[in-house]
Amino acid sequence: MTDIDPLGVPDSPDAWRALAADWANTSGVRSRRYTDLMQGTVAHLGAAPQGPHALAWALGVLTLTARLEGMALPDAAPVVAALTAAAERLDGEPCDHADHPYLTDFDAEGLNWRFRPEEMALRAVGAGPPLDDPGRWGCPRNVAGFARAAAEAASPGTFDDVPVRAPASIGRGLEYLSDVIYDHPHGDPYETLVDEARALLQAAREDTPELPGLVVANCALLPYAVSERVESAEVLDEIINALEAAARRCDETPACDHAAHPDLDDFESYRRDAELMLTPGGRRAYRWRHRTLGGLPLEAWTCRHHFGIEAEIALDEVREARAELTAEEG
Repeated sequence: MTDIDPLGVPDSPDAWRALAADWANTSGVRSRRYTDLMQGTVAHLGAAPQGPHALAWALGVLTLTARLEGMALPDAAPVVAALTAAAERLDGEPCDHADHPYLTDFDAEGLNWRFRPEEMALRAVGAGPPLDDPGRWGCPRNVAGFARAAAEAASPGTFDDVPVRAPASIGRGLEYLSDVIYDHPHGDPYETLVDEARALLQAAREDTPELPGLVVANCALLPYAVSERVESAEVLDEIINALEAAARRCDETPACDHAAHPDLDDFESYRRDAELMLTPGGRRAYRWRHRTLGGLPLEAWTCRHHFGIEAEIALDEVREARAELTAEEG
């Protein structure tokens, strides 16, 4: 791999390509290399937000944020402050475009950009095919939009007016639950049941925003947990402890006035949405999709009153299964 100076400005198409590859492929958000790339790219945009490479720098930061997988960037404040300052300077520029790609080129259903940001950055600096509409792409307000989108990805909750990409793992992260739910586990199903129960217990104890999503995951596993497949009282005790803690925590929430809540009958129909609830960026992505396309609001998915009731219902079933298992052993 070509050694790239993250603080330098590439001086050739090949150098830009090497930098773009670094943006896209550097992993480990706490690694020195990732930090240097993030800080260097943000610094370039902050130093010249109206410069000839501003779009490329904004798209570079956006590329780097994909590695966060819906979580906040460690020590995000300086990055967010620099991106916000650049966006504010750019938003003041005159513009007569009806719309901009940072909005029109986002797939609200799939929650992803319709382009690869690093490839579009290369097109913006002449290291790839020409941009189809350079005026709209290079418009300061479009660059500002991508800067805000990057800031939102780095620190979910920063901006409400930009699209939010779903974590790349969405659609795969809870797939291992399907293996257990549909009774064809690839690993130890007891391990899956216990891991999910312990995650729920921790969320309940620490009162984290992921609590409702983890209630959903544990409820999805309920049919398997209470079936004859589970012959371990210890596993059922882990689930009972977690559901008790979740129900207690949710009981602290006043009754809601939501018109509807998620239908949890078919796991495959809601798996992707449930997974979005497990990270800050995932929840923000869901909010953007609802804002654009409608459907159940985020608040219905994060309603502690409702999912506290679901936890209580599940708890009754697991306790019953535990009692039956004890009776059989006796």
